[in-house]
Amino acid sequence: MKQLFLGVATLISMSAFSQKDELKTLKKIYSKDAITTEDLSSYKDASDKLNNLASSDADKVYAKLFKVIYPAVEYEAKGAKATLEDKTKLLNPDFLADYGSILDKTIEYEQKSGKKLLLDDLIKDKNEFRDFLYGSATRLYQESSYREASLMFHNLYVFDPKNEGIALNNSAELAVQAQDYLLAEKFFEDLKTSDYLKNGVDYYATPLTTGEEILYPEKAERDRQVQLGVASNPRDVKMATRKPEVYKMIARLALQNKDYEKTKKALEEAKPLNPNDTDLIETEFQLYFTLGYDYLKNDNKLVDEINKNVGDTAKYNELMAKRKETFKSSLFYLEKAYQLKPEDENTKILLRSAYEILDMKDKAASIK
Repeated sequence: MKQLFLGVATLISMSAFSQKDELKTLKKIYSKDAITTEDLSSYKDASDKLNNLASSDADKVYAKLFKVIYPAVEYEAKGAKATLEDKTKLLNPDFLADYGSILDKTIEYEQKSGKKLLLDDLIKDKNEFRDFLYGSATRLYQESSYREASLMFHNLYVFDPKNEGIALNNSAELAVQAQDYLLAEKFFEDLKTSDYLKNGVDYYATPLTTGEEILYPEKAERDRQVQLGVASNPRDVKMATRKPEVYKMIARLALQNKDYEKTKKALEEAKPLNPNDTDLIETEFQLYFTLGYDYLKNDNKLVDEINKNVGDTAKYNELMAKRKETFKSSLFYLEKAYQLKPEDENTKILLRSAYEILDMKDKAASIK
């Protein structure tokens, strides 16, 4: 038993030394200014071994860090030889979310524990990568590549959701500008559920050089500009005040994307926040008019069939009954559309026709 215990103790001791060796290897490669192909191979081997051997909390933190950030290390190592495929892998939203999250967790761990094994490098790398994403998004916007800029701003938000709420807002608005309404709907949904919309604050001031108010990326930068006397009229705007606008956009985009059930739900959420809003009234009108019209869009063909079968009483009656049923199905939606926009001529024509076909003469006469 004693020999067995000593054997286990020796094994544990060897594993601990091994973990330290792998960690040293990884830290050394990670801290290099230029990483070679051989370094990448050594990094991968050391990372795999550390993940298999890690037992302490500290080793588990670093094992996960070095495993997650490997694509970034690989991309940096390739430099000018990096391919579009390499860049696409680096900008994959799943990787960006993991990369940003693990950097934050490791930085927080080192700050709380007092260890500074990689702290300065991690902070530097996070700032540089964030600048890379922001610079790429801004350049794409300046080139009028609005969809690509939208995706890049969204990547920036995914990488750092705690600090880049503005990027999420930019991604949603640029998707609309790019007329990619499916993408816009997705990004506005992200904005709707984000902490930025619930608790974020936008910081504005007016630079003296332009005289036009601008949005600053953070409070500290805005305040510094004001203190230096190069900007004036600072004001803070809570993002929560934009909830009505965001909810309204989701309803409008859902309608644009022909998701009518989602449009109904979005309208139910948006209307209490936007009482008497003309855009929402128009959106709701378009929804009900479209739903009503969908039943009647083939009415001309049905009328042609009826006219062809005037001599066939059974067939004629069958087709007439079918026509009545389609108008009956559309009636609720047409009435809702008429209530929302009684001046719309197309709605009046269809609703009057529905009343006449359904033998509701008094109601038909009331539609002027």
